[in-house]
Amino acid sequence: MADAMEIHFFDYISVELLFVLTVLVMLLMLEVGFRFGGVNKSKKVKAQTAQVRALMGATLGLLAFMLAFTFATAQDHFESRIQLQVDEALVLKKAFMQADRFSEPSRSGIRVSLMEYTDGRGELRKAVQTRDKALFFELLIRSEAIQLELWAEARQYVALSQAGLEESSAAGGFMSMVLSLMELQTRRVEAALVNRIPVVIWLTLYFTAIMSMIVVGYQPGLTEKRSPVATFSLALAFSAVMMLIMDLDRPLQSLFELDVTVMDQLAAFMRKQ
Repeated sequence: MADAMEIHFFDYISVELLFVLTVLVMLLMLEVGFRFGGVNKSKKVKAQTAQVRALMGATLGLLAFMLAFTFATAQDHFESRIQLQVDEALVLKKAFMQADRFSEPSRSGIRVSLMEYTDGRGELRKAVQTRDKALFFELLIRSEAIQLELWAEARQYVALSQAGLEESSAAGGFMSMVLSLMELQTRRVEAALVNRIPVVIWLTLYFTAIMSMIVVGYQPGLTEKRSPVATFSLALAFSAVMMLIMDLDRPLQSLFELDVTVMDQLAAFMRKQ
């Protein structure tokens, strides 16, 4: 599963650095537009200004549409990751409780595996916080290995139930939960590392933003009058929104951390049993 993951090239750059670079690019494009407007102004400044304003409104409207579209997509991905985490915690708790229906040493073996799996989720969170991609993928592969171990145990319990040594409903229910756990693992990986905003959309968004800043800078260039505060504020605002969208879409380096209270509570519950 880990082999199918896709990491965008800008995932290796911190959000803070990307924000600074984006602000600088926006300011540079505003300056390019301003200077280009000063060079190309004619005697009919009023007519030129009216045309440029109409064009500026169109480009900014297109940019706003692109920002709204990508923000909605990134927010949907983020909320999906949250819901899948809650669903996984519920399945883990049910499987842990289901272990009570097995005899020893099966009961203890299942519980140890499930506790290790849950603890691994906590380690995954630390890997995200420290931006340790190598550890992240290592732990992800380990969780897949634990799933295979649980699946082997489930098959063994089904065989024992067929021989009359284990309760058939307990063995069948546990196998169903292991399958659900494996499915949720796949869906969480897809939600976090596969279902990402495509690079082509990011390139289109940046291209639209660059063209918009050039047009915005071009209009005051015709009159050679501009407000530095307004110019900087515009570049800062658009850059902040773009970085917010990018941060929501990034699973490994994010200012928005998933609420892991449910997993912490589950780990504490398992240790008390």
